[in-house]
Order: sequence, then C-alpha cells, then structure tokens
Amino acid sequence: TQRCLVGSEMCIRDSGFLPTSSYCGRIRGDFLNLTALLCGSRFGRTLVEVGGVRFDADEARIRTFLTRLDGIAADLTGAVDLMFRNTSVLGRFENTGVLSKRAAAELGMVGPAARASGLGLDARSDFPVGIYRFAHIPVSTGETGDVFARALVRRIECERSIEFIRGQMEALPEGPVAAETPAPASGRFAVSLVEGWRGEIAHVVMTGRRGTVVFHKIVDPSFHNWFGLAMAMRGQAVSDFPLCNKSFNLSYCGHDL
Repeated sequence: TQRCLVGSEMCIRDSGFLPTSSYCGRIRGDFLNLTALLCGSRFGRTLVEVGGVRFDADEARIRTFLTRLDGIAADLTGAVDLMFRNTSVLGRFENTGVLSKRAAAELGMVGPAARASGLGLDARSDFPVGIYRFAHIPVSTGETGDVFARALVRRIECERSIEFIRGQMEALPEGPVAAETPAPASGRFAVSLVEGWRGEIAHVVMTGRRGTVVFHKIVDPSFHNWFGLAMAMRGQAVSDFPLCNKSFNLSYCGHDL
C-alpha cells in the first residue's frame, strides 16, 4: 500500500497540488512505520524467508497493527478526497497523456498503467498462487487511459489493499511459520509471476547438474511500460511530460535489468 501511495504522491506533486502531496508524504511514513511494526524493517526486509517467515506476530502486535491501520486509512481517504474534489487538479488530469486500450495491449503493458487503459491484467488473479487462491482482490480498471485514470486506479488499489491486509491480519492461521524446503533439484527450469506495485514481475531460474542456479533473469514491469509513456506523450505539450511521467511511475534501473 505504501509503495502504491508513493506513485500517487509523485503524480500529485507534479500536478502542483501541495495539500494532498504534503499529507501523503507524511502518510507514507506512517505506512513505513507500520511495516516496521510487523516485519522489523520499514522496508519489509528480514521477515520473509524460503519456506515461510522468520517469526510470528503475537496478539498484542496484531491489535496495535490494526488500530494504527484504521487511523492511517482514514487519513489517506481524507487526503485523497481533497485532490479528487479539486476541479483544477481534475482539469490537469483528465484527457492528459491518454493511452488507448488497443495501444496498451499491443505494447504489452502491465500493472496499474495497463488497468487504467481498460486491460484487466493482474498476476494475482491471472496466475493465483499461495493466499491468492483463496483470498481475491478485485481487479481495478479504468476506461479513459489518461492521468486521471491512472490516479484513480491507484486510489482504488490503495483502498482494496488496506481491506485485504486487514482481513488477513484478522485471520492469521495457527501453526508453524515456516516449512522445511529441500535443496533445488538439478536441471530444472522455473518461472515465477507476481504482481508488484508497478505490475507483473517475472523471475526465470535454471539450475545446473548439482542443483546450483546457473541462470536467473528478472523482468521488471518498467521493461514493458516505458513505451506506454512514449505513446501517451504523442501530441502532448512538453510541459505535460513531468505529470505523465509520474503517472506511469517507471523505474530506470527496472528497465535495464
């Protein structure tokens, strides 16, 4: 949720609407601190390991987490409402940086940018594994493919992510937090698809004769989506580039993996 919020914050900042930008800057910090409460790291590190997680969450931590989440969610709703009720902001967002559904499909767009153009692509529903086989997050799509649609999709995904997190925290299963995993087998080829905050992330791994990894390739969503920004800027004023750029919220290093 906090990573989705970063994209929204950057888009808001380049629209010149400072109230929501300032609020979201602070709210992002609240989400980071909430992540630290659960994981021991503001960036979610150290918790997940092969086969499960390193440690469990006790009842007191869960209650604290949920109480703080409710407060942050209310703050986020208020901050984002300020923006979506402002006519000058909507005037900057609407019909700016339009990427059609057809163009998005032909370019192989993924993630929120693809969904804002009307493509219902989401690895959590298209290739459900783990918890996503049982708990489903509705796919959020837009129709207009402009900056407004990309901002709206992010807003909806923030809200649905919060509801998903709340539901999972209220129903954590009993039992061990990790399972023993065997060593990698030899001569295997594996593909993993997960839905990151920018979109679909693919990992391709191959093992050699002794089970050691001999090839590992990562494809970041930005690899697919940079050309979407280029298409959305066709016919646009140069002054629209910062806003359109932040609405796609792409990664330079993600493209160069």
